[in-house]
Amino acid sequence: MTRKRKVVDLIAGASKTPAGVAAESDSLDGVAVERLTPRAVRSAGVILFLHGGGYASGSARGYRGLAGALAAASGMQIVVADYRLAPEHPFPAALDDALSVYRALLDQGAAIAVAGDSAGGGLTLALAQRIRDMSLPAPDALGLICPWLDLAIDRAAARPPAKDPLITPSLTAEWCTFYAGTHDAREFGISPIYGNLASLPPIVMHSAGDDPLAIDADKLERELALQSSDGLLIHRRFTKRWHDFHLQVGFLVDADDAVALFGAQLAGLITQQTDKGRTK
Repeated sequence: MTRKRKVVDLIAGASKTPAGVAAESDSLDGVAVERLTPRAVRSAGVILFLHGGGYASGSARGYRGLAGALAAASGMQIVVADYRLAPEHPFPAALDDALSVYRALLDQGAAIAVAGDSAGGGLTLALAQRIRDMSLPAPDALGLICPWLDLAIDRAAARPPAKDPLITPSLTAEWCTFYAGTHDAREFGISPIYGNLASLPPIVMHSAGDDPLAIDADKLERELALQSSDGLLIHRRFTKRWHDFHLQVGFLVDADDAVALFGAQLAGLITQQTDKGRTK
């Protein structure tokens, strides 16, 4: 497990924190976080970012490159949560930690978006569902990058393969076993695609054509259309791109463009929601 975590941190950490973005370590309600703050702050809001890594790897510090680029693109501070990892800490540890950080940010009174990539995208959606069900103030927007939303088919190693070199049925099946533990992988806290998708905040989602997880993004789009006709989903599909290619920001032009777009889209939704709140 240690070796696999080092590989994920190496991949995510290849992109460095952009110039003009300050990074600092902090803690919110007992959960370690990284704060990435752009020099040119254009909004008092904050984006809570939940990193990927199959719920079993990844770290807030290792995501400084992507989070820093997102901070610069959105003009907002990014708070990356260092939630507990499986198999040492299976479900619901990651979700509990994400909720703790979200509640701490609520106490600060700023507008909040929640975003994440891969497993962090699934955790983002699961967190939004829990927030709604607890009747807490909702995030102003959600952001999903190549989200992993259906762990049930992975436990059965039944996910259709694609051209992606990293996301294989055996790997996602292993991650699912680590995270789900003794729980049913169809529980919506684990696989939010099986949960209630009504009354959620506006969503920005990016998916990649060669990514086996792209079927999750497409399923979410279909289910949202069925369950939430008045909900807002902005779905950008990138053809001939692999899972979580946004992590190559700083090295790949398409990743630079995608992160810039994602940040601008999230910031725009937060502005719209804030403006709506002022006119009520």
